[in-house]
Order: sequence, then structure tokens, then C-alpha cells
Amino acid sequence: MKTRIIVSLITILFLWSCATTMKYTWTKENYKGKKFNKVLVIVHSQTAQGRIAGENAIVEELKKEGINATNSLTVFPQMANKGSLSEDEIEAKIIDNGYDGVLVTSLVDANTKEVREGGEIYPQPVTYRYGRRIRTGYVHMQEPEYYRQETTYLFETQLFDASDKANRKEVVWSGQSKLTDPASAESAASSYSKTLVKTLVESGLMK
Repeated sequence: MKTRIIVSLITILFLWSCATTMKYTWTKENYKGKKFNKVLVIVHSQTAQGRIAGENAIVEELKKEGINATNSLTVFPQMANKGSLSEDEIEAKIIDNGYDGVLVTSLVDANTKEVREGGEIYPQPVTYRYGRRIRTGYVHMQEPEYYRQETTYLFETQLFDASDKANRKEVVWSGQSKLTDPASAESAASSYSKTLVKTLVESGLMK
């Protein structure tokens, strides 16, 4: 029993260590990436906690790579009604504050399903006496079976090159990554930001 648990944990850790970059990405044709001087990080979230946690986590990971980045609270305060701003007004705020790169992250899908746990059958050693001898046999035991709800979230990030005057509103790169049952908004933000930034840096899109 203990051996099976240890093997399962090792497998999970191995898969986690391998899943460090995004599997689903798209890059605009002929776009080679660049060294951005100042990046604005925007996270669309239904809650203030999700927005703050997401933006701060991505900013922190970018700064670890030497990339100058700030969260959008400095440009679009928490209480501001961003929905009342036109695209031109949003663009003006970005340019006026000196940003040449913009990262926009949003939740694009959430899928919940029932997952079966337990129910495995395994041999259990049993010791018994046969005359003067002690023998060991085995009986088959079954673990309790139950179902739990598992939710998988699909996040997407889009990169805009604000220094390209003619194509500022065009996406130059996008990437998607899934998270399953994160413990909290903070843990989800931490995990996703590491995957996102690693993908951007290793692909040479952000230098």
C-alpha cells in the first residue's frame, strides 16, 4: 500500500516538473519577439482578489527575468469603470504611461466533472497458525470507493506590441494553459504565472 502511494506521488511530481511550458500557443507570422522596456499586465477576473493575485504573480515572475512590468491597477484603478472607456481611451492610457508591451490574461473555460476515487483491490498479508507452524497467506481487500467533483480551468494570455503604431490592437502571441482544482486564487496565479513567463522567455518572445 505504502509503495503504491510513493509511486503515485513520484509520478505526479514528474508530470508536474515536465509541464512547465504551455502546450497550446500561437504566434503571429514573422513576429520574432523583442526586448520590451515596460510591460503592462492585465488580468480579467470576476473578483478583485483574483485580479490582484493574478497580476502581481505575473509581474513578479517577469521581474525575476529582468523584464520591467507593472500591474494594471496603476493605470486602471480598482474602482474605475473600465467598461465606460472606449478602445481609443484605453490605448491612450497605455501609450501615455509609456508601455510598449501589454499582457492580457482571462479565464476562457471552466469544466467540472465527477471523478471516481478509491475502489482499488490489493493483497493484504494475513498470518495464521497451522499446527506448530506459522504461515502467511493473502486476502484481497478493496479500498472504499467515492466520487468527487473536479474542476479544470482554461486560462489564456494574449500579448500586444504597443510600440507597433500600425498594429497596436493586433495580438502577436497567445497561449493557453489548464489548471485543475487549484487550492486558491493565489496558488492558481502562482502556478499559471510561472508557466506563462517561462514560455514567453524560452520562446524568445520577451527578452
